[in-house]
Amino acid sequence: MRGVTARIVEFKPNAPGIMCALQDDSAAPLAATQPTLSLPPLKFWPIIAAVGLLVFVLMVDGAVIVVTLHLIGEPTFKAMPWTVLYFGHTGMLLAALLCIALLGHGRFREFGFKAPADNRYVYTALLFGVLFGIVMTAADYAHNIIAHLPPENFFLSSTNLAGSLTFAGLYAGTVEEILFRGLLVTFLVQRMSGRLRLGRFDLHVAGVIVAVLFSLAHLRSFWTESFPVAASQQAYAFVWGVIYAYWYEKSDSLLPSIIGHNVGNLVEYLFAFLMVWRWS
Repeated sequence: MRGVTARIVEFKPNAPGIMCALQDDSAAPLAATQPTLSLPPLKFWPIIAAVGLLVFVLMVDGAVIVVTLHLIGEPTFKAMPWTVLYFGHTGMLLAALLCIALLGHGRFREFGFKAPADNRYVYTALLFGVLFGIVMTAADYAHNIIAHLPPENFFLSSTNLAGSLTFAGLYAGTVEEILFRGLLVTFLVQRMSGRLRLGRFDLHVAGVIVAVLFSLAHLRSFWTESFPVAASQQAYAFVWGVIYAYWYEKSDSLLPSIIGHNVGNLVEYLFAFLMVWRWS
């Protein structure tokens, strides 16, 4: 049997870490050309702290929603569900901004609050946002589309249209990107190293970790939607989260991810209202 030994391929103090490859002693030139498995070292305390930040912000969001529901009443909520979402996301925004202010000592630019270094990611986000909206519509409303059934909770009144579309197209994505990419990704980037590479795709591991958290933040859909719809939401939320983090890293700004996120939400809401108008 041929001997197999382990050798250290690379070690740099600030690099993603030590990468080890198993090399066949008798076929060194061939083994050297084989792809190696590279996993970045993970520090678990920053990840746990990031989860704690997320839980804190989501708890504020939930508390504001409970209070708002109590104040406006169930009939108003059913007629205009976006009102509660606005209040909940405002609580989320204030909590996220407070965390950024404390952790960054008021230096908001370090958390993506600046113009992008490369505007091409803004244009890319606009185009991809439309694609995201189409994909989400197909995933979330496949049954409605097949059966020609209007989605629920999309009432065709001028007030509901204005409230829902402004929330989806301007507010929701902005708040969520400030939380997930601005606060959480930046928090992890500042406290851990490591990059994941797949071909030409290269992203700090923080972007992938937060994409997982972004996906898990949508777990409640398993209690409100069918399993296929909820599972598809988990899948595309993770993929979108990775892409948003990539835009944030490459542009050094939250603007592209905010635009892509909001455009995707807006397109899906427009399709939902279109289905209500067409099939009601």
